[in-house]
Amino acid sequence: MRNYLQTNISTIFIMLGHECNMNCKYCLQHDVVNVALGKDINPDIYNFINDIARNQNENLGLQFYGGEPLVFFEKIKEFINGLKEHNMPNNVYFTMITNGKLLDEEKVEYLNKNFSHVTISWDGRNSEITRGYDVVKENKENIFKLNNFSFSGVLSTYNYILDYLEDCEEVNRDYVENYHGHTLYFNVDELLDVNMQNQDLKQFDYDKVQEQMTQLCEEYRLHFQENKPISVIRKKFIEEKIGYIRNAINQKSFVPNRDRCGNGCEVLNMDLQGNLYKCHNTDTKIGYIRDNYFDIMKNVFDLDKTKDTSKKCNECLVQIICRNGCPLVNDKARGEYYCKMSYQMNYPIMQLIKILGGAVYE
Repeated sequence: MRNYLQTNISTIFIMLGHECNMNCKYCLQHDVVNVALGKDINPDIYNFINDIARNQNENLGLQFYGGEPLVFFEKIKEFINGLKEHNMPNNVYFTMITNGKLLDEEKVEYLNKNFSHVTISWDGRNSEITRGYDVVKENKENIFKLNNFSFSGVLSTYNYILDYLEDCEEVNRDYVENYHGHTLYFNVDELLDVNMQNQDLKQFDYDKVQEQMTQLCEEYRLHFQENKPISVIRKKFIEEKIGYIRNAINQKSFVPNRDRCGNGCEVLNMDLQGNLYKCHNTDTKIGYIRDNYFDIMKNVFDLDKTKDTSKKCNECLVQIICRNGCPLVNDKARGEYYCKMSYQMNYPIMQLIKILGGAVYE
């Protein structure tokens, strides 16, 4: 493929395997993955990665992905050593998202030496319910030794947005005040039901969702208009949402023309053998690294769901933020909870922007 690739790739997910040391209730791979990934590294992927990096000015992030990537710690070291032996360009960097349970001093030292960033999966006060393990409670000392890290949580009936941000604020305060750290970043992901077995996760109290989002937006309005205090965690969360709309307006992209994730386009998903996938959470192949680039892109767009989802999404007031949602979520789940949850989360942002006017786009 590299001979035909003339576009910027922001990220390549390195799909190590689906094995994991935990059993999170909302894990997508439980429901959509049926094929095991091979563990032997095809050395051709080193040249493939290096060619992409050399043919673009932008940085290229390699995100190690599982299952749980730290289960494959020795394979990660083998991969990075092999890439360096193949004259890895300077614009390549490494990241990882991990449940953090296997973090110890050896792994922290290696990650600090070789990785630009590590994301820790954590769901706040009810992590033991959703994930069976609270990594902040059980392994905080090793997490806080990482040089550059953030947290990522999944919204569910056990993890409402304001509750989660409150827990994030507590962790951030502990890190800043007691460990002399910098302000942390906290990501929030949607609950994605592609064939979910744990139906209790999506029994949302939508009034509570709306109340919490409305409260967050009002706090931001008071901060913006009247200089009232707001925590940096809440401020970043709201401004990221506003940023989605700002970018869409600047790019004149009010209605999406392809899947929002960029998978197969500026984001590639590759296993250790060099097979390419539509999404790093599925086993749907779109080609191989030696295939013709245009054949791969045809497969990508053949699998794109935007045309189908737009039939309903084009009528939705929050489409400009949601971007038609995750293409993995089927119509049944969209009707049951997904679209309503997205609306309740995002409509208060639209109202906030209407109140603030053009100032938020400056």
